[in-house]
Amino acid sequence: MLGRRGKGGRVLAVIVLDLHMVGLLFSANGAATAVGVLGQYGNSHVEWKKVCNVFDSFCHHLVASLALSFLGSLSFLGLVLLAILNLHKKSSTK
Repeated sequence: MLGRRGKGGRVLAVIVLDLHMVGLLFSANGAATAVGVLGQYGNSHVEWKKVCNVFDSFCHHLVASLALSFLGSLSFLGLVLLAILNLHKKSSTK
């Protein structure tokens, strides 16, 4: 169904693994964002202090790296979706 000459199983496995990787990328972005929020605002319940008012460059670097990471994750998601669309077109023209 997907791919040609009986390669459908392998192609489907690669697509599933790519989608898992997209999920891991966005999970890592969420975790890094949570660390950035802790750095910005602290946590009064466990008495963690803010660090952005002390280490200003830390927060600037963190925001830049998060923006680039989200951009890269969205790009990878777009590439995976294009690959799926391309495989769907190839399988439906048979």
